[in-house]
Amino acid sequence: MRKAAPTLFALFLAIMVAMFVAPAAANADNGTAASLDARSAAGVDAKASGIGVQASWYSGSVAAGGSQSWHWNNANPLTAAYKVGFAPAGASTSATCQFEVTRDWYIQQPGGEREFHFTIKNIGSISCGTQVLLSSINAFTSWSTGGVSPGVTQNWHWNNANPLTASHLVGLSPLGSTGSTACQFEVTRTWYVQQPGGEREFHFTVKNVGTITCTADIRLASQTTTTSWSTGTLSAGASGTWHWNNANPLNLVYVPGLSPLGAAGASTCQLEITREYYLQRINADGSSEREFYLTVKNVGALACSGTVLLASVAA
Repeated sequence: MRKAAPTLFALFLAIMVAMFVAPAAANADNGTAASLDARSAAGVDAKASGIGVQASWYSGSVAAGGSQSWHWNNANPLTAAYKVGFAPAGASTSATCQFEVTRDWYIQQPGGEREFHFTIKNIGSISCGTQVLLSSINAFTSWSTGGVSPGVTQNWHWNNANPLTASHLVGLSPLGSTGSTACQFEVTRTWYVQQPGGEREFHFTVKNVGTITCTADIRLASQTTTTSWSTGTLSAGASGTWHWNNANPLNLVYVPGLSPLGAAGASTCQLEITREYYLQRINADGSSEREFYLTVKNVGALACSGTVLLASVAA
């Protein structure tokens, strides 16, 4: 059975933590301070679907540059990887309404409950609101991080990341909360690599963002798509931004991925999606339009290209 490969440092860390159990640190905040209750706002229990949990609710008006933190409690099943999207509302003919997710992470509360936390931001120039769209994909595989100390990261990769039409999404199921302190983990980065032999790999970094040593089960999910386009050649360090207009229906949450192309000799092709956001635009004829934007960066040392994969799930 194929296994994802950690860095040597991550393996060493897991062994050392298994030998020495760190004492629990005091924690006055279990990750829910100033966090709004998404399940209550949605006004419904989680709705099951063939893909995963689905819910939506309105943010209310958010000032330009303002943020809101939300949490989805009882984030079950534990195999679900969550993804947030938006259907912004309140644009004018002179200004768009724009929202993005600036951070998301997972928590196991002291009682054992899993929560999904995320922060949204109005990145436009006007006060407006958005329909927050929460969806999930059930993982096709999982494995444990082993014990991870507070602030420590692990780098993982999933090799032979096939089919090449699949976008990947990482969920986390933290384990090891104490009677008073939550266990908290975050995926801080994801990117794709094409090896010189042509193999595609999906890479990601996981961080313990809490205050106690604990573990997490990594839940790796994927979603295939027939919607794709080429980045064209990107120089090392260069970025390109694309948008998908008329992003309908409005309950779709986009899950973009990449399939790098152009590895050569001993050099890999490495591409990363560095930003995603949604906006509402009011056209000159008064009609409204939702658009999805994403930025791709060449994070390797070789000029190369890739295919952008625009997968989606409903909320």
